[in-house]
Amino acid sequence: MRTKVLVADDDAVTCRLLERTLWKNDYDVIAVSDGQAAWNILQSERSPSLAILDWMMPGLNGLDLVRRIRQTSHKYTFTILLTSKSDPADIVCGLEAGADDYLTKPFHRDELLARLRVGERILQLEQILAEKNNLLQCKNQQLAQANLSMKQDLMAAAEVQETLLPHNLAPIPRTRIEWLFRPCRELAGDTLNVFKLDETHYGLYLLDVSGHGVRAALLSVTLSRILSPLPDESSLLRRKFSQQKYSIISPAEVGKKLNRRFAASAQSGQYFTLVYGILDITTLDFVFISAGHPESIWVTHRDVIRLENTGLPIGVAPEATFAEKTINLSRGDRLFIHSDGISEAINDEEEQFGLQRMIRTLTDTHDQSLRQTIDSLFQQVRLWSGGTFQDDISLLALEISR
Repeated sequence: MRTKVLVADDDAVTCRLLERTLWKNDYDVIAVSDGQAAWNILQSERSPSLAILDWMMPGLNGLDLVRRIRQTSHKYTFTILLTSKSDPADIVCGLEAGADDYLTKPFHRDELLARLRVGERILQLEQILAEKNNLLQCKNQQLAQANLSMKQDLMAAAEVQETLLPHNLAPIPRTRIEWLFRPCRELAGDTLNVFKLDETHYGLYLLDVSGHGVRAALLSVTLSRILSPLPDESSLLRRKFSQQKYSIISPAEVGKKLNRRFAASAQSGQYFTLVYGILDITTLDFVFISAGHPESIWVTHRDVIRLENTGLPIGVAPEATFAEKTINLSRGDRLFIHSDGISEAINDEEEQFGLQRMIRTLTDTHDQSLRQTIDSLFQQVRLWSGGTFQDDISLLALEISR
């Protein structure tokens, strides 16, 4: 295909000579005699990308035309100024105005063709760059759409995860339950729940899956389904032994079964910590296991007791066992089960919030309602970390009615 060149020169002889020279060397030529006519042609969709412009023309001269092209043109036009000026200052002026090259009158055929070939190479590179930019823009749009779709999926998954929390928990006799759940990302590796096992026993747990993101959240959701008492059949928490009767499985056995079921997770480095316990509302005994989980905090009217964990995290050692611990709660006692996202929250100096600050907040607000105490604790952690959390924050609080 022949390359199209615009020639603008008010000198008819020069214009005709340029036209004939270019035509003989396989260029199509559009020739005009003034700058305004050249500008009108350059405004069309199929305007030439190569232009030879006489510097001195009536009306709109070559220099002004170059400036207008650079300011408003919708595509790149390689411009060569044709001039009888030979002063370096004039040449610099033309190039700074936006001309790509210059050619002195009278022109030499070989020099003209060489400069046009330079222009063609530059235009070809510019076209390649434009195509790559268009492709990159298209890919960016696709990526943005994929990111939007992924974000929408994550938000939908987060809503599902949120429904697994104890939002509509029925009142439990002699107790009050409050909880806190703040994922550090869209999805959390933490989860918690409270549920009725029979008329006098309630189960509760809080767990923390190692890692973050979708992988941790998937295991968290799976565990929340497993750690639910199914209404019509046996589950991990209850064993059916007649048509209407169940026996409650002990926390130690629940931990052992979970550890066997999820032992394969250790091969990929994924495990989870867990506190699972059963509250007897008649005796106020709380029987629980703590599998590699941070110390729970038992606040009485006169003491603060740190309940140490009694076993390895679930999934670390297939044959691990979990020793049960029993505490007897009294009126006004509070039990706080929490993930390490609270105690390990860091400030600008990389200092952790720590268990002692947590205990101090819980004891300083002991005369407040359980909800107010939890809100105060979260406010302290938020201020400490500047509102940026590196890990999920979850807490399950139990209070015996006064």
